[in-house]
Amino acid sequence: MNKLFSLLFTALSFSASAQLIYIGELEMNGETPLRFNAIIKPFKNSVELNIINSQDTIKLVGKPIPGTQTWRFDFPVFNTHIRLRRLLKHWVGTFIDDDKGDTIPVVFKPASKETPRYNLSNMQAVENRFQITFEPGTSNERVAVLEYFPYTKSEIRGSILTTAGDYRFLQGSVSSDSLIMSTFDGKFAYVFVARLQGDSIFGYQFYTKANPRQFKGVKSNAARLPDPKALTQVKNDAGKIRFSLPDTEGKIVEFNANDPGAKLTFITIGGSWCPNCMDEARFLNQLYQKYNDRGVKIIGVYFEYTDKESVALPILKRMATELKLEFPILYGGSVRQQAAARVFPQIQKVLAYPTLIALDAQGNILKTYTGFYGPGTSLFADYEREMIEWIEQVVGD
Repeated sequence: MNKLFSLLFTALSFSASAQLIYIGELEMNGETPLRFNAIIKPFKNSVELNIINSQDTIKLVGKPIPGTQTWRFDFPVFNTHIRLRRLLKHWVGTFIDDDKGDTIPVVFKPASKETPRYNLSNMQAVENRFQITFEPGTSNERVAVLEYFPYTKSEIRGSILTTAGDYRFLQGSVSSDSLIMSTFDGKFAYVFVARLQGDSIFGYQFYTKANPRQFKGVKSNAARLPDPKALTQVKNDAGKIRFSLPDTEGKIVEFNANDPGAKLTFITIGGSWCPNCMDEARFLNQLYQKYNDRGVKIIGVYFEYTDKESVALPILKRMATELKLEFPILYGGSVRQQAAARVFPQIQKVLAYPTLIALDAQGNILKTYTGFYGPGTSLFADYEREMIEWIEQVVGD
């Protein structure tokens, strides 16, 4: 039997180099699986896996695991990977989150370009915006905004915005009375299932391991959240920002806001495990490329799921390399041990990753920005425009 399976695997795995279209399914803690789009390109000695969520494509290159018929696909930034083997027309395996120690079954099923993630009766490609509340009536109640827009003839794309950032690129289906949207990017793995009744929405957010989270809300074109520039409170009596932290090579970098510096300095508080932080890092890198020679400094201080430099620095170096970041990335300590509070005593509390701090030439805090609404949201274009206009105003000619 093993010999027969081996022959089947060899014959089917690399019989053609043409790309094949799939719908991936990740097992969830609920009846509805998380589905995502994928393209798998088998070659003679390698396999390329592209995971697609709306306008976002993540490219992974598989490496054969010696002595097995399994391929390992490492995500380009996160400390996660997928292991797959081909079984007839399917690819089967597991998604592994090394930070959390989670192992989740995953399968890739053949599909076509027209195959929707979720089949609903009378699917519509429409636009809507809802003011919603997660876990209403509990101590964990949180406000959010759910938005979606036409993507294909039958599918929608969108995101959910919270005070801590957004859920990035969601994709799915909507009908007159039902909604299903999902995302999987190597760290986020969520499915949102809801009922629509008139202008009301009632639903659940499903996770791979945790219990589902309820939400409800109402349709509103004016749906909004608290101003992210007003959420993070600054301690005026804590002095100016100062720290000594290692960069990705282990070299200690000193920062003292009392010293004369750039016209404008941005410090972002983030982590390599945080997808919103990756979106923000890409954006900040564009600003760095454009304004570094005009007196703008950018520093990333990242907090990881480890207190060991020997573990954290290679992860951060890989992140910086994969994202092609040109501004310095420093290791701030363990996110589990709330090291950010020690590095930045000038802030009452770090409410979200990322949190951006802007300093003037004298090291005074000009403004803060909590969370990040990235390119998967309707707010990103305005944020990008406003940030560039503000920088131009501060740095001048």
